Amino acid sequence: MLLHLLLIGLLCSFTAANRTALRILPLGDSITYGYNEPSGNSYRRAIECLLHNDGHPVELIGSVKNGNWDNNESDAFNLNTTDEILAHARTELTRHISQPNVILIHVGTVNFVVGANVTDAPARLAHLMDFITEHNPATLLVVAQLIPNANATVNSFIDQYNAKIPDLISLRVQAGRKIVLTPMDGVKTDDLLDGTHPNAYGYYIMARHWHEAILKAERNGILSPARGPFIDKD
Repeated sequence: MLLHLLLIGLLCSFTAANRTALRILPLGDSITYGYNEPSGNSYRRAIECLLHNDGHPVELIGSVKNGNWDNNESDAFNLNTTDEILAHARTELTRHISQPNVILIHVGTVNFVVGANVTDAPARLAHLMDFITEHNPATLLVVAQLIPNANATVNSFIDQYNAKIPDLISLRVQAGRKIVLTPMDGVKTDDLLDGTHPNAYGYYIMARHWHEAILKAERNGILSPARGPFIDKD
């Protein structure tokens, strides 16, 4: 674990910008925000570093700043359900200048933790995906299955929700939408700080999953370069 975390720092020290420029909007709740994790970086710093190491210029965008480095923007809203995340993220999701070419989506945990719209949580995710692709047709959506939760009841809801996500994505891919799925099964309950939010190692594993999904999309030709003024940050 310590070796992996040290490698993150090493990765961030190398930037060879010779591949697709990535303007990434991380979208989610307190897990994406980095709540309870001392650095506040969530998975965002690690995914930036992994992509930089591949030669991708990276600009993270969003209305919320949190973390111990400059490029720390996201649209991550603490204790927000999927519907609330969409309501708060509308400005970023409908921007006409410097649109994201990648949106990372990890939403739904709060629905199950607070008991809001539990049975139709997949439909809420479907609505979010449809809203995003309507306003960002050229953008790659990377939709994550949820990380586990230490509460058995919440985790049961998460398992049921995760099982439905592949079909939701498949229907939209068949309609020409640029959406890919990433599992988060590498994250275990032992990697959680408080039963819900990952520790630094858990966030590193999340970043690895995001990274693999983005590279696969690039290989498959569905990752378009970022357009408009671009700021490559480290």
